[in-house]
Amino acid sequence: MMPKLNIRNVTFLQNWYENFVSWYKDQIDLFPPYGNYQGVLLGKLVENDKYYIDISEARLEVDKVTFYILSDGDNIKVRYTREGKRAINIDCYSDELPFQGNE
Repeated sequence: MMPKLNIRNVTFLQNWYENFVSWYKDQIDLFPPYGNYQGVLLGKLVENDKYYIDISEARLEVDKVTFYILSDGDNIKVRYTREGKRAINIDCYSDELPFQGNE
């Protein structure tokens, strides 16, 4: 006699599997090689409580603090993940001369 399959267990296992696959893809996405971009920040937007910046190559997810620090038109250099399009680090460059001591 075969045991009956409980629908709740199947749903639980399916949800667990989908969550595991999503987590695994997020972990793999953190490994190099990374995408690189150097240029002007084209825009910013908030969508579904996630913060994004637009560069010419893609739309990258950033954290809330970074989102509010950056301004449209900033000259930036960004390293980001391949699949998830999440920014790893952002360097902001300015055209002003650096401070040179007692001037």
